[in-house]
Amino acid sequence: MGLCMLAAGLLATPPVRAAAPWESRWHVVELMLDSRPYPGTIPYRNSWLNTSHHISGGYAVLYSIELIPGGYYTLGLSCPSYARDMAVVLFDRWPGSPGARMVTLPMGPLVRTGTTSLEYRWNLGIAPQSTSTLLYVSVEGRPSERKHLELPHTVFVRSTPTKPSSRVGRGITYLQGPQNLVLTGEREQVAYLVRKPEVEPVAEAGTTSMVMAIPGDLVHNGWFNQGLNYWKPHRNYEVNQDVSSFSLDKNGLRIFSTISHEREGLVQLIDADVSDADTLILRADVRVDSQALGGTGPDGRQAPIAIAVGYEADTGEKSTGQNIFWQGFYCLDPQEPNVSENGQKVPQGLWYRYIVNLMQIEPKPRHIRFIALEGSGWPGRDGWITDVHLIMKKTTPDNPGE
Repeated sequence: MGLCMLAAGLLATPPVRAAAPWESRWHVVELMLDSRPYPGTIPYRNSWLNTSHHISGGYAVLYSIELIPGGYYTLGLSCPSYARDMAVVLFDRWPGSPGARMVTLPMGPLVRTGTTSLEYRWNLGIAPQSTSTLLYVSVEGRPSERKHLELPHTVFVRSTPTKPSSRVGRGITYLQGPQNLVLTGEREQVAYLVRKPEVEPVAEAGTTSMVMAIPGDLVHNGWFNQGLNYWKPHRNYEVNQDVSSFSLDKNGLRIFSTISHEREGLVQLIDADVSDADTLILRADVRVDSQALGGTGPDGRQAPIAIAVGYEADTGEKSTGQNIFWQGFYCLDPQEPNVSENGQKVPQGLWYRYIVNLMQIEPKPRHIRFIALEGSGWPGRDGWITDVHLIMKKTTPDNPGE
């Protein structure tokens, strides 16, 4: 059965509050669950290190990790034995968000060994009532001697808590982290740069976060690890099997054009009632590799990569309004007649994470019809998108909200 939708040009894009400008400059390393430990031997003068939250005069590497509410995990860290000025800090949401909660993990009593490195393991538990799935982990330190010019460490997260049998004779300091940490959904818009390391799943590990369904996620196969399942090609929001301006690989979905300016990409029908949602978090990682003309075109609806969410809203007169929330991403500044409306400028060739709570837009969604991923505008253009989610959470007595 074909899917027919109204063109975006006929629909209003609701306003959304802009993020604080400093947020876009933060770099976050994406840490994959059950993957090889990520090496972080990073010079202290590296431009994407952040200021330490815990250590005066220190620096921090900020990680994000997808964790499923109700689960228990092990966070691991190793560092050189001389690196005694270290701290690991957890955040229940984006650290710059209002009300963000910070938990500094214990670092001792330290198990001393004759090795040249220190090893730590913490058991963590994520509360079932969490309204988000992103945990932010800040690994912080400062040089203990003038000759130490780097912040060397490795860090990992496993999908099983540490077992008592693994606690003996290995020179590892085993500690308890929070057992009921509530990850909190964002209320406003959040955006930051994402460093996606090349990692391979550990052979003996079980199911990873890449195939675990996120509770409340209305989007199926948002990582594209199942190919094009649940997605259909579209042109101007009408299913069209002739569309070929996209491809899939390990980076996600690529949308490109060398000859056409048509609005094309993939669409997924959702058909979900969200009238009683407390938060409805749209999240995606995008990358713009090339663009011929800057901004979002003369009508503010063209970009190398963009996300559209079609929805119905109560207008207050007991009638239903048809709306499309549209967000484009571009790397070149606009020149007349092009504009930058409904768009976000991103650094060319770098991954950029976009998070917004659609329950904060006007008019507020009542029923979600579809989500579309697209590119449009003057060729040549080339963009990428992956990690696409639309996560709905409802307020419960155990989760009264902010």
